[in-house]
Amino acid sequence: MRDTGNYSGDRYGLAGRPPLEALPAELAKLLTEHDTAVQRVRDAERERERLAQRERDEEARKADADAAAAAARAGKKIPPATAAAKLTADRDDAERNVDAQRAAVKAIRDEIDEARNAAADKARPGEADRTRIDEAAAAFVDALEQAVADRAAYDWMTGRGYMAAAQTWAVDVVPALSNHGISRGNSSTVAARAVVTNLVDALLEEG
Repeated sequence: MRDTGNYSGDRYGLAGRPPLEALPAELAKLLTEHDTAVQRVRDAERERERLAQRERDEEARKADADAAAAAARAGKKIPPATAAAKLTADRDDAERNVDAQRAAVKAIRDEIDEARNAAADKARPGEADRTRIDEAAAAFVDALEQAVADRAAYDWMTGRGYMAAAQTWAVDVVPALSNHGISRGNSSTVAARAVVTNLVDALLEEG
């Protein structure tokens, strides 16, 4: 069967999904909206973290102290600590913004779930898709076998043995087999037609 991987990350993130051009337009549009919304969450979280830093408290206290000192010097009424109050309000707004942006992402993902399920029903590979690949594979093997037969005739003309069968050692087709002690000397050959047919079956049959 085909190796479909074991990706455990976010299936809607860039690394866990197909290219947008490979998906139906509605689904691609929602994923684009999702990407934008995710970036907004990150921006909102960064702003919340910035406002939460102790440096912001020091800046607010200094701003209020400077304003109070200026008022005192001018003989005016000491103003309220507006910078500290604004910082508190900004922090509250930042927290609410993070929550709202995360909620937006969740809503979009719920819509993606529905759109993905609907798209999957329409995109299920059919017999025509398999027939197209089978025909292409058969044409390729026919051409490959003819090319091997031509080379075999040339080999005979140049004094070598005549072997027209399109076959080779499995380790030459899958070099990684050598990691398991398989070599030309301890394994049999495989026919090109069988290799191609088995490859098509392995990649396209449902596991």
